[in-house]
Amino acid sequence: MPHIITYTEEIEEHGYCQQRPELRTGDKYLHEVDGEKRLRIVLSVHFDKYVWENVAQWTTIIMEYFENEYKLKEFPMNIGTPDYVDVPVFIANCLMGVLTCDKDKIRGELFIPSNYGIWVIRGVAPFGFYDCQQLEVVDFAPEVLIAYEKAFAKSGLTKIIFHEELQEIPTMLHITAVDDCDSLPKFDKILDVHFFPGKYLFSGGEAFREWEEKLFR
Repeated sequence: MPHIITYTEEIEEHGYCQQRPELRTGDKYLHEVDGEKRLRIVLSVHFDKYVWENVAQWTTIIMEYFENEYKLKEFPMNIGTPDYVDVPVFIANCLMGVLTCDKDKIRGELFIPSNYGIWVIRGVAPFGFYDCQQLEVVDFAPEVLIAYEKAFAKSGLTKIIFHEELQEIPTMLHITAVDDCDSLPKFDKILDVHFFPGKYLFSGGEAFREWEEKLFR
């Protein structure tokens, strides 16, 4: 399971130039600790307060996976087309995503399978394909049932494909999963109500968490 790291730092500002931490919300990267590489997803970076006149305090919250909890794999995209290409992705806790340094390699159509070799895939990680501006289509396998916060936000999505005729329960996308996807047609949003098969569900709050717990039992 992921580990949550929260830390604050004080950054001195110079003149009118407001300094910020190097990390940005949505960054996904590898970080080495005691010779072990860890996968980190930056969930938020936010300003807290001025400690004094020109020193600002910022808080960063990071989701971290240890080396034995994630795997980097070469993953096929645009299968069966002239644009076929293998791109590096990570699989962690049955969730899939791409490192920030590789996000521009995500282009065209992405099919998310239920497994890749021995690695099971049940959904898309928080910020999994965030800011992948050349990603156009996402096709969910019937067993892929969840997409977390900002999973595809700020991407170039024009279409999401669900296979509801093969699903006993519908795929759930967090309410923020497609934020700022300007080319994607709007879905009806159903917030914190009962789940109806055959619907594209967006939800936050307790209903989403209950769904998550049910999925990973």
